[in-house]
Amino acid sequence: MKGMMDFLEKAGLVKRDFPNGVPENENSSSATEVSEPIPNTTNAPTAVATPVEPGVGTSSTLNLDSIYGHHGVGPSLYPAERLLRLIDGLSAMDETTRQMAIKAMDAADESWTIEDPLNDAAAKILALAEYSSSMAENLRQLEIQTQAHLDAVTSRQEQVVGDIRKQIVELEGLVTRELSRSAQEIAAQEANINAARDQIARDLTEVGQVSQRLQSLSSQFGASKTTIQE
Repeated sequence: MKGMMDFLEKAGLVKRDFPNGVPENENSSSATEVSEPIPNTTNAPTAVATPVEPGVGTSSTLNLDSIYGHHGVGPSLYPAERLLRLIDGLSAMDETTRQMAIKAMDAADESWTIEDPLNDAAAKILALAEYSSSMAENLRQLEIQTQAHLDAVTSRQEQVVGDIRKQIVELEGLVTRELSRSAQEIAAQEANINAARDQIARDLTEVGQVSQRLQSLSSQFGASKTTIQE
């Protein structure tokens, strides 16, 4: 692990903090503290990560912190998002080297283990799934209520128009006004449900993107948990 840490430090991808600013000697067994990757503009090429920012270019009001808090996801010693940022920072490496680097950081820093971000990711994936289910149910109920309202409007329109058409020619103006009022109300209801569908579709797409990135942690590191604990 020490050789890997030396390599990462020389490449400018990590830095180690030594007590009193003095490096450890070759026989020292004290743990090192490893910071997250820092930019290096001289020795090693770096890959520029392009994060997906929630709500960019849309009217999304999705608040991940609020969703996680509402579903009981507590603070983590090492949040999943921090590990994702670390992975992005090491994106210039191939997958095998990147995993070795992260294992070395985990082994060198006793303040966290790989279980922390993995457990955090699992809790957040569950919270996002529950949120998605809730949003889908809310949309279903809104559709039912809207359809019932539209049916009532249509039924009333037919009755009113039928009655008015039985009256004398002088009342034809009443028929025209009722048709126009009903059409406007239907158009307003349809515009509301379409706007709701579009908004929830954007939110669910964003939830899916965040959930997929969180799920990638399990596929990359889930199989290595036993090895890390040993």
